[in-house]
Order: sequence, then C-alpha cells, then structure tokens
Amino acid sequence: MASPTNAEAIESLIAKPGALPPGTTAAFLEQSIDTPSIIGILFVASLVLAICLLRYFARCYVGRRFGLDDYLALVGLVCLSFARCLPFASAHQSSVPQALLSAFTALSIVLIHLGSGRHFVYIEYFLSNAQLNKTEILDFAAHIIYTTALLICRLSGLALYARITQDAVFMTRAARAAAAFMIATYLVQLFLLIFHCVPVTGTWPYSFQPTFDDYKCLQWGTVYVTNSAISLICDLILFLIPSAIIARLQVTRIRKVKLCLILMPGVLVIAITIARIYLVVTSQWNPDESWDYDILLAVEVSEIGSTLIALSIPALKPFLDKILASFRGFTSTSGAEANLHSSARPRTRSEEHPLELEERSLAGGNQWVTSEPGDEEFVLSGKLSGTRGTSSKTSTEDMTSAQIPYNT
Repeated sequence: MASPTNAEAIESLIAKPGALPPGTTAAFLEQSIDTPSIIGILFVASLVLAICLLRYFARCYVGRRFGLDDYLALVGLVCLSFARCLPFASAHQSSVPQALLSAFTALSIVLIHLGSGRHFVYIEYFLSNAQLNKTEILDFAAHIIYTTALLICRLSGLALYARITQDAVFMTRAARAAAAFMIATYLVQLFLLIFHCVPVTGTWPYSFQPTFDDYKCLQWGTVYVTNSAISLICDLILFLIPSAIIARLQVTRIRKVKLCLILMPGVLVIAITIARIYLVVTSQWNPDESWDYDILLAVEVSEIGSTLIALSIPALKPFLDKILASFRGFTSTSGAEANLHSSARPRTRSEEHPLELEERSLAGGNQWVTSEPGDEEFVLSGKLSGTRGTSSKTSTEDMTSAQIPYNT
C-alpha cells in the first residue's frame, strides 16, 4: 500500500484529465506485493544464514578445518546476506533502507521500496526520471552481484566434488572442466549485463524516458532469459557430477538412494532456475511487465540460497550423524548391558566411528577410503596408506576393513 503522501499524489494525478490511461484507478495504482515479497526474501536469507553457520560449526566440531569449498561458500553467503541499512530521504518515500551494494538481499529490498515491483502504469506516470534512473542502476548492480554469487556458489560445489574424488582422475578432470566452462559462461553473462546498451551505461531506459534515444539497448528480457538459460545449463552440470559419482559406486541400491539424498538436493535449484526463466519470459512480453519484479527478486534470492543449502548438506550430514549417535548412546538401556554387549564381540571400526560408513562409499576404483576418526571428508587414495598423510594411528588392518571398490 502506498504511503499517505503517495496516495495524495495519486489522487491528484487521477484528477487531471488525460493524465493517465482510461480506466486507471487509485486502488489499482496503490496495489502492491512489496510486503510479502520482502518477508519471503528475509525468510530465505535468514534460513540460509542459519544453515551456513551450522555448516561452519560442523566443520570446526567434526572436521576441525575448512576447505576451499567452505571459503567460497562464505563469499557467496556475503553476496547474499543483508548488510547494515541506513535511512535516506527520498521523494518516493519519506525513508527507505539504503544498503551496501555488496549485499544482494539488501539491494533487492531497496529496489522493492523504490517501487520497482509496482504496476507499470505506476512506474511510467508516477516515478520521476531520477527515481527511474536510480532503480535501473541498482538493478544493474544487483544482477552483477547475483550472477557473481551464483558462480562462486557453483565453484564451491565443484571444489567439494573435487575433494571427495581427489584421486579419481576422471572426476577430477570433470570438475576442472566444469569450472572452466562456468567461468567462461559467467564472462558471457557479465558482458551481456555490462554491454546491454551502447554506449555503456548503468541505466536501462524505458521507451518513455527522455534518454531512451541516446542509447541502443537490448531488451532486458532477452538478456535475462539468455543469462537464465546459461544458469540452468551450469546447474545441470553442477548437479550431474554427484549423480555420476553415485552411479559409479559398487554399493547397494539403498546406499545409493541415501547418497542421492545427501548429494543431490540441487534438483530444487534447477526447479527454481526454471521458475526464473518462466517469470522473465512472462514479464518481458506482458504489458504490465514490472508487476512480477518483486517475485523475480524473491526467486533470485531463493536461487542463491538454495544453492548454498544444497552444497551445505554434505557437510552437515556427518555432524548430524554424530549428534544422533551421541543421543542413541545417551538413551541406551544401561551401562551394564552395553558392557556385556561390547564384551561379546569386538567393535568394528564403523561402530567406533559411525560417520565413516557413508564416507567410505565414495572410494575410487581399486582405491580405498582412509579417514581420520571424526573427519567428515570423503577421501580417495590409490594406496592403502592414503593420500593425505594418514595418521600413524590408522593401522593397515583398519584401512583394509574400509575397502569399498569404485568403478572407473
């Protein structure tokens, strides 16, 4: 709903004969989906922040170290997270939050407050040219950050897959090739955004703006659909890699299903990317093209967020397993029964360290998993002694019991 000042200005504009298209009412101009869109954006950003913080706690608690994928995911989280907001005066609203340009969520909220997601008639007849230029420049900056954040998140995923298959030559090469492809396509996306108009400008003038004839611009829908299609291809590549890893394992079908649940929640990311393409297509060629903009921003925040969540699940799984194992041990019947059970037969390595059972299932062909107790990483080695400088505490007998073949 517009503020009282806006409501008065709308009524004043409607009172002028011929100032607006026939049939335009004040109620129509005041329609807004700003509030639910902002709530959705903040909910997704908060959920992602909580899951990523839990991921980093799990790394410290279980693995005791960060990998390249963790650092890249942290950068992606910074691009997504909202920063400290400062009020500034505006002719559109008495006060709207101004956020650091490094935060896509904050920029999305600023764009919504500036009226970017209102009806197109509202944008054309009510916003000043200066306000339009501001929204266009902020949108330009936001989508460069959005595209960069997605690239960093995908590289984080590839770093994870490269680490868990570090001695499977085919998978390592596949991850490197995918990284090169994604960086190349990112440059294409970046160039489309930067050179959307000639001469280069941060604005994207509407046909009714006075500067429209000063530039030769691509349709924003053409650029966004192209970039979204490239993103879809990159998402398919990113989440086909774990399916290839799982398909090559010599384990039971149930084990493969469990691994799919851990490594392949990226199907949700693909669905969100498809939804974004649909929104862009329907908006660009819709007379009321700006009305879905708020939803588009919420979908884009969800796309970055779901990618971070999907890539955090493999790191969270060992941590949750450890908590569940501790809980089961706490709720066991009695210490005497436990001692009697343990004295009946020696405990296997997988019973001592329940986290390792899933980790071993990613061993490479004629290669074996070796991992430190409590280490959440998947480690592949061409030798029984391991490739990461396995601790001398890990005996040959222990490593032999962890052998799981992997097809190459």
